[in-house]
Amino acid sequence: MIVMRKYRLLILTTVVLLAVSQGCNDILEEDPKTAFTTDYYKTAQGYQDGLNAAYSYLRFQYGSNPALGLNITGTDEFTFGPEPNYNSSGDNQPHKLMGTYDVTPQAGYLQVTFNRTFPVINTLNGLIAFADQVPTFTEQQYRESVAQARYLRAHYYYLLVGHFGAVPLDLGSGDLTFNTIPYAGFNRGNSEAERAVLLTNNYQAMIDDLTYASENLPDQRLPGEFRLFKGVALHLLSKVYLARHYSTASQAGDAQKAYDAANEVVSNPGKYGVALQQNFAEVFRQGNDYNSEILLAAERIPGDYINNGYLNANADGIGDGENMASNCFTSNYEQPVLQTPANLDIIDGRPFPFQRPLRKLAPTRWLTETAFADKVNDSRYHNSFRTLWTAATQNASGSAAYNTFVNTLTTNGLVLGDTAFFLADSPAQAAAMGVSGANPFGTKYYRVYSSANWYSNQLYPGPPAPSNVVLVYPSLKKFVDAERASPNGSSGRPMPIFRLAETYLLAAEAAFENGNSTRAAELINAIRTRAAYRPGLSSGELATRVANMQISAGDVTFNFIMDERARELAGEGGRWTDLALRGGSDPNKFISRINLNEDATGKVQAHHRIRPIPQSQLDAISDPDKQKYQNPGY
Repeated sequence: MIVMRKYRLLILTTVVLLAVSQGCNDILEEDPKTAFTTDYYKTAQGYQDGLNAAYSYLRFQYGSNPALGLNITGTDEFTFGPEPNYNSSGDNQPHKLMGTYDVTPQAGYLQVTFNRTFPVINTLNGLIAFADQVPTFTEQQYRESVAQARYLRAHYYYLLVGHFGAVPLDLGSGDLTFNTIPYAGFNRGNSEAERAVLLTNNYQAMIDDLTYASENLPDQRLPGEFRLFKGVALHLLSKVYLARHYSTASQAGDAQKAYDAANEVVSNPGKYGVALQQNFAEVFRQGNDYNSEILLAAERIPGDYINNGYLNANADGIGDGENMASNCFTSNYEQPVLQTPANLDIIDGRPFPFQRPLRKLAPTRWLTETAFADKVNDSRYHNSFRTLWTAATQNASGSAAYNTFVNTLTTNGLVLGDTAFFLADSPAQAAAMGVSGANPFGTKYYRVYSSANWYSNQLYPGPPAPSNVVLVYPSLKKFVDAERASPNGSSGRPMPIFRLAETYLLAAEAAFENGNSTRAAELINAIRTRAAYRPGLSSGELATRVANMQISAGDVTFNFIMDERARELAGEGGRWTDLALRGGSDPNKFISRINLNEDATGKVQAHHRIRPIPQSQLDAISDPDKQKYQNPGY
């Protein structure tokens, strides 16, 4: 574990930062406990501490509640859930406003990506500049250290460009130069023409950094840690080339270069120490967090509340740095309407495997019913979503509360593990189980819900919430953490960022964009073949399902690739930027995909593809004409 141990050091290592926003001032106002100058970067320990701090800020961008709102809510895959719909508290705001496309420059959660990222980039600029002054570095240590810093700089710029469009390379002292003086400017350009030039430079800076990283990082990452390696640099390089290919800054050969970078990893798994898991479920199994398929994750330290950005020592809050991915996708399995006909609540409290029912995100009907229309041959739906809840308790085995609950179950003819309620795969399956208009919950002792009666914002617009709203829906379970500190606690698991299955899909998309649909189909079929696998199938059953999952070159289209990305990567943290960047020169590619979300119809517009520059940034600029720095439409 390398990336979290020096979290507090960022306060010390970013002595002077550009004044990009009021959010940066919060860092500058910290009371440092150690005398420090930038010469600390010129020691091996100081350099590593700076890198660790830069790694650590990935946790704000992946898995935190604001990041989930920015990156997932309002896409074709996920909309806002019932809690944001009915409750206007601050931690619900990013989901409701993102899901209704009502984002304004005053939205505080924009700062999680914008305001937090520029100070880290400035630190990385310093690390890159000072690396050749670390006297103990060997040539290899120098190259690998700089490669880590350049990868991370490119990664943070990728996030910024994906959300905000063209962003400054000059933070006050020149392009990609470490800034050591307070600065109240914003070198973004005052016109669309100037920003178009800057966007071109943004992409080239990312490509240059990632090219260097892909040549100088180690071939493989070490087991049990997510230190950067060549495979992840090539993966992001492919994403950047594809993004530029779709942008107004597109250059000839971008699609081919995107293919070459991704195909290098796909074609040489042994060299890079990567491999697809045989079973899709194994990718996300707790205890298998460092498997060969996951290229990069935002690491946390289980139980280390301060370093993990927890809001309070009990890990029951919803802070900006906490990994809430285990909880935010979970529906309200404990609401009273779920009690059995005998009025017995057979889910006792919030059992750890079921997660905290924060119900901030809900899957769209398009995702569960259209993208995942095939739930038989394709194992990814059931391996991604919980649809069955059983009799369980949050209390420890052997405790008085546990024994009381078990005795109550026994009195009513039940045992732990009996079905509490089930979300049917389709209306037809629900009907076969006895669900009808006159009997909406079926004939069993437990309840069965058809997709026609589980929660959606279309069925139950709010607020206020009707008293009889059913607040259940398929709940994403990829990030389940059954070892949290408390039933409401955040997760200490690493949050996956990139994995090899996406590398296959990037190579396939690039091949398609380059006119090679045959190769695209081959790569997609590799992923769909894995998706057909389930433990326990006979060889004949598996062969039949694999055959049913194959596609041909004629099936490959842009929309099919986006559908396949949703089936494979649902909820994994980058859907908004995936769609936004692909709409760079053709906004319809973005709008048509977002409109698959029922809540988006008639609301999403072309300018929503890019977020507004936060008002806190504009307020920090000395230029009185602040609007000229804002994105169009805001």
